Amino acid sequence: MDVKRILIPTDLSEESNVALESADLFIESFDCTVDLMHVIPLSKYLGDSFDKIGVPLSMDRDIYPKLIENQRKELSAFANKHIKKKEKRGEYIVTIDRKPSDSILSQIEKGKYDLVMMSAKGSHVGEFFHGSATDKVIRRSKTPVLTLSEKMKSDKINTIVVPCDFSNHSLAAIPMAFDLAFKFGAKLEILNVIEMYAHDVHGVEPMSIGIDEEAVYGGLKGRLRSFFKDFKEHDFRVEDGEKQFQDKLIHTVDGEEQTLDFKTVILKSVAAHHEIIDYGNEHADLLVMSTHGRTGLSRMLLGSTAEQVIQHLEIPQVTIKPELKK
Repeated sequence: MDVKRILIPTDLSEESNVALESADLFIESFDCTVDLMHVIPLSKYLGDSFDKIGVPLSMDRDIYPKLIENQRKELSAFANKHIKKKEKRGEYIVTIDRKPSDSILSQIEKGKYDLVMMSAKGSHVGEFFHGSATDKVIRRSKTPVLTLSEKMKSDKINTIVVPCDFSNHSLAAIPMAFDLAFKFGAKLEILNVIEMYAHDVHGVEPMSIGIDEEAVYGGLKGRLRSFFKDFKEHDFRVEDGEKQFQDKLIHTVDGEEQTLDFKTVILKSVAAHHEIIDYGNEHADLLVMSTHGRTGLSRMLLGSTAEQVIQHLEIPQVTIKPELKK
């Protein structure tokens, strides 16, 4: 993962500045530049209101430029406060839009960013964050999106967890997780949750099913090897470890090998997303997951349940939307 440019959208509230407060960690780790963006919500009837009351003001000539100028100054002040290295403070982007997510997605594509950082909480009066703009950006962005509810600290990123089913799309999150774990000196865990397809009815406990963890582990490791064989551009290979469920990922970069131990965790649950939320909140400092899945996790990673995972995870998470070409 080569992070050179980061975009941080903010609604300028104190709640939304958690992402901005974490910018220095990525600047130090990746030597990247950070752009800040603010979208001014556009009232559908604002222009009509001025016309009706006879105020001799032009929205395009008088109102919008002043709003943009003021907000750009505020973005600059926020950057000066939170980003130590002046030379790493990039552009201050201010737009006016009825749909903040559309402006953010347009800027992501135009700016060719490597990572988008968004706080999980914003102003209670805005439609900027969960349930609106953040979720739409996560669903539609081709650039990885990091959401967080509190400031990240490098000494707290000890374990990175990647939820995976047997699909290529879920496995495509592993290279990014590897790079982050390698940068932060963190442990890497691959989590597979087997759904039991049973439900708690009238207080009756769901029926427990037996699972052959060794068979699932072997199958998942085999799929991982097949994935890296099919998508050679990642330059990864898997080597067996000395113990079961503990193996090695080896990444070749410019002719040099980077090696990282990883652990495979097999769990079972009535609903995969519940188990991933619980496990992530208890054992991980960062979760990296694909927004596409083909089996099992697809119910968690797509649709309304995706919003539940994002909202209930208390830890930072990176979501990616891989485009696999084979």
